[in-house]
Amino acid sequence: MNDLTEVRVSSFEEIARSENKVERHIRRLIPLAFVSPRIVEAIVNGSAPAELTVTSLTSALPHSWTKQQKKFGVV
Repeated sequence: MNDLTEVRVSSFEEIARSENKVERHIRRLIPLAFVSPRIVEAIVNGSAPAELTVTSLTSALPHSWTKQQKKFGVV
């Protein structure tokens, strides 16, 4: 995301090429840049619910950190 916001690249496609990935893969991972710090902390310290996975985090992630935390049971 920093590369896009700081205009070092102009598209997800450009990021994908530089990482030897397909654009769809990059688009799928981008929401992880906006995960609530509390959720990240819970993952790191091992207190996150077992059903909290990368797939669940990248699927329909709410924009609000509070809503993310409620959705994934991290308070």
